[in-house]
Amino acid sequence: MLISVPALIFSQDVEQVIKSPALVTSGGFNMSHIFNYSPDSLARYEPYSYYLSGNVNSTLFGVVNLPFSFAYTNNQVTGNLPQPFNRFSLSPSYRWITTHMGYGSMSFSPYTLAGHEFYGGGVELKPDNGFRFAAMHGRLRKAVPQDSLAIEPMFRRMGSGISAGYEGSNVDVMFSLFKAKDEVNSISQFEPTEGEWLKPADNLAGSIRMNIRMANGFLWMGEFGASAINHDISSTEASKSGNSLFNSRGDVTVHHAFKTSVAQTTSLGRIGASYERVEPNYRTFGGYYFVNDFENITANLGTVLFKTVNFGMDIGFQRDNIENQKTTTAKRAIYSGNVAAPVNNRLSLALAMSNVQSFVHIKDIYDEVTRTNQYQNLDTLNFTRLDMASSINANYVLLANEKLRQNINAGFSYQEASQQQDDDKRYIGSRIYNSMLSYMFSLTPSRFTVSATVNHNQNAVPEITMHVLSTNVTVQKIFPQHIRAAFAGTLSNSFSQQGKIANIVNLRVTGGYSLIKRHNFNLSLAMINNQAQRGHTTHYSANFSYSYIFNMQIFRKDGDFKFDKNF
Repeated sequence: MLISVPALIFSQDVEQVIKSPALVTSGGFNMSHIFNYSPDSLARYEPYSYYLSGNVNSTLFGVVNLPFSFAYTNNQVTGNLPQPFNRFSLSPSYRWITTHMGYGSMSFSPYTLAGHEFYGGGVELKPDNGFRFAAMHGRLRKAVPQDSLAIEPMFRRMGSGISAGYEGSNVDVMFSLFKAKDEVNSISQFEPTEGEWLKPADNLAGSIRMNIRMANGFLWMGEFGASAINHDISSTEASKSGNSLFNSRGDVTVHHAFKTSVAQTTSLGRIGASYERVEPNYRTFGGYYFVNDFENITANLGTVLFKTVNFGMDIGFQRDNIENQKTTTAKRAIYSGNVAAPVNNRLSLALAMSNVQSFVHIKDIYDEVTRTNQYQNLDTLNFTRLDMASSINANYVLLANEKLRQNINAGFSYQEASQQQDDDKRYIGSRIYNSMLSYMFSLTPSRFTVSATVNHNQNAVPEITMHVLSTNVTVQKIFPQHIRAAFAGTLSNSFSQQGKIANIVNLRVTGGYSLIKRHNFNLSLAMINNQAQRGHTTHYSANFSYSYIFNMQIFRKDGDFKFDKNF
């Protein structure tokens, strides 16, 4: 019996190798050329930019996967983080072994490594016996010199991490350890100064998580995390430390976090409760954003009512100042809920609300209406913390048959938000109201579509409230011989209590042609006229792009290898 099981597994692998094609490859390539021109001295655009991207995925004998992707541009697009757009990634895998090379991201735990991008290598092992192992090492961020005018200076930060555990039918146990350290010599001519805010730091974080599945659908989960940070490893005391794992001399703080939950799944739905406690100033260099100094107790319910209504609810209690370090303590009831239901065959409604803190990336309305191409702001990683969010959406189908379709969509959302990111202590609070009404008309046989949208956005920040009222009309037609044409026009008016901020007209004409469904040519011409308080600008842009997709395979037939391609 002990020998027959691996023998059976081996025979299955051999059979899969024999029956599977020797090589299956698919992928694509995209090249875009963007030309910009503005007769106004106020406008600042790169006159020419090009973007190259591609991906190739190969499979050998059905068991070895070799995915590869790359992106390159001559225009270094950067946001608040010094990560260039030029990058590549390769993640080959064989059975239960996956490796990562180049740019990638991995997640071990929200308390250790939580999706931070790195440039380096990683490995994940997930064998059939339930044991799990993962490891990574790489650069978390580049060094930025102190004389840089584009972004804030920072040290080069390197990170390493491991995760190991076991996933069984009744019990899961996972342990993770993450280490990140700034390189003091990565910034030339750096001299520690008394009171200087720029300090190289060292971080060591670990966590242990356990899940236990019991009878009758019960599930218990618990996780404990700890993070130690040396906030200045350039000091004399810190430099004397001989510990290579963590520099424990100097300005060191240690914080803890804990979360546990219990849930039961039945035929009526899922019900559960959870408790989470995160100490003040808890953070890890393995994540971009953090919420700390809070204690949560919640109960949740999820079910389907009347076979069509999806209902979910979380309710509980939250407080901060859990270690009495502040002069005031905030206590509040926390909740989140969502309902989605088809009222009838034509009308469907969705409602959601929450005051649980979460992180999202909110697109700025001004950036959207002045955007000339899809490559703008690619590397911005400004996470916005939502403290309150609610939305309602309704969709009504006016007419739907084989030839014609018409529908109206309306929505409203409210958000209380603040910007927050790693190493940025500034707080910018705002209240965002957004209302939307859209209409869509489509002639199915002739592949002709017209849509119109009216959107009102109100953003209230301290000392100012800004309104943006925009109207968008889009017309699209697909002709025979794989020819596409579209027109889009947007008129946007922004204003505040003091008066007009800007009137923006954005017009775009797009044409496309597909050759044998593998070669796609697209040309887009755009014009943006911005009449703002600081001056009037006009910007013209042209975007020509070419994309290509392919696939091929080598397989065995009648004892010989055959080659099939679609180039």
